[in-house]
Amino acid sequence: MKKLIVPLIFALLFIAITVMYAITILIAPVTLFIKISFGILIGIIAITMVYIFVQRVKEFKEEEKDDLSKY
Repeated sequence: MKKLIVPLIFALLFIAITVMYAITILIAPVTLFIKISFGILIGIIAITMVYIFVQRVKEFKEEEKDDLSKY
């Protein structure tokens, strides 16, 4: 379980930075089209990051099963 702490921190930090960037874009005086485009792009990035984290968790669980079968 300790192996999951670093990927979790990285994923949360990345998502937090991405959300702060999105808020900055939404506050900036740019056209609505640009705001919507960046919102969609940042949403896709955040969803991808969550997906990668879930895959990493599955990978760690499989490694634990493989480690136990060796003995």
